[in-house]
Amino acid sequence: MRIDVTKADAGVAVGTVTAIVGVLTDLKFDSSVSTALTAAGVIATALSSYFKSRSAARSARESAREVADIAATASIDNTAKTVLVQTVTAERAKWRAEMRDQTERLAAILRTHERGGPEVDWVQFDRLRTRIRLRLNPTGRTPMPAEGDTHDADRAVHQVLDAIANAGKSGTSPNTALADDLEEHMAALLKGEWDKSKCEAVSGKLGG
Repeated sequence: MRIDVTKADAGVAVGTVTAIVGVLTDLKFDSSVSTALTAAGVIATALSSYFKSRSAARSARESAREVADIAATASIDNTAKTVLVQTVTAERAKWRAEMRDQTERLAAILRTHERGGPEVDWVQFDRLRTRIRLRLNPTGRTPMPAEGDTHDADRAVHQVLDAIANAGKSGTSPNTALADDLEEHMAALLKGEWDKSKCEAVSGKLGG
């Protein structure tokens, strides 16, 4: 056990030595060994108790400091998690807005052409389709595993985009049926992502 000696402790030690000398001086009236040992024992016990109380006080201060450090660390950790959730939530909102915009524009091209509008701008058409696909989970383009997964909404949108691409390659005119399918599956995907964001905002945890 380490004991930090301060000026106050030194003063106590000096006072104790002085008391011992005084006791020994007083023994001229009673010089028995038992009296000397008793007096020395009392003084030693008092001195030991003092240093033990000093050590206990120091331990209490260290414990309080450790508790404060733990509380500060927990506060910093909670703040970091909050900032992370807020950042991810904002990114999810941005993603949903972009998906809605791209889907709206692509569906408009599909419907306008069938209604006798201008010839389809296939460059713009493919650009919009690609932008939507790149914002989807690529796992949705692979066959669904036997045990299932959580990307069925992405997979449904991927399939509609594939049908649109195949229509363009075969020379088949885009039509409102494909636009309806795209809107339906995209709405389901966006609803799922919105619900996920709400849960994260309430729980304060990602994927909550």
